[in-house]
Amino acid sequence: MVIIIRKRARPVEKKSKINTSLLGNSKLIIIILILVIIVVGVIIAWQQHHVDNKDTGDDFVFTSLDGTSKHLSDYRGKVVILDMWATWCSPCQFQMTELKKTYEAYSRDDLEIISIDIDTRETVQLVENFRNAFKQQGIELNWVFGMDDGSIWEKYMLNGGIPTLCIFDREGKLSLQHEGIAVFSEIPQGLSEDTVKLSQKIDSLL
Repeated sequence: MVIIIRKRARPVEKKSKINTSLLGNSKLIIIILILVIIVVGVIIAWQQHHVDNKDTGDDFVFTSLDGTSKHLSDYRGKVVILDMWATWCSPCQFQMTELKKTYEAYSRDDLEIISIDIDTRETVQLVENFRNAFKQQGIELNWVFGMDDGSIWEKYMLNGGIPTLCIFDREGKLSLQHEGIAVFSEIPQGLSEDTVKLSQKIDSLL
């Protein structure tokens, strides 16, 4: 008599399902880890990019004639002339005519002029009257004008005289600081031969 003993076999199908589930979970974990590594890498690269490209140029804040606050840094990418003046300053009036020539010689993508009234006793209306007087003579002072609270003058004055001009490069770094009249390109009779020519300085920065 032959006795056949049948051992209970583990269901092959069930075993396959367990292994497939474990394998699937492992793949999911690996994918998640890869995604986490990628995200962390992107964040680190972004932070490093901003550190490497940190804006190290000058900055200041002024109040435009319409009452809004503006910054020098708003004009990054352009050469900027900061013109510090007051309505009662006679040399400043001549300087405005040279700034007009300068403003018209360059595109708005390359140059901006910011004329800041540094006399805190003066008002927006006085500045508007000053500009209107020029306009009546056919000279439109159509660049940026603003008012100082004293901080700009304190930061950039030289010996206390006006007009005082500062020129900043495209990155906002101070490239020229000059007290007294500067001309666009031609020196009129009566001014010194070493008078600063704005065109030469601006061209060197563009």
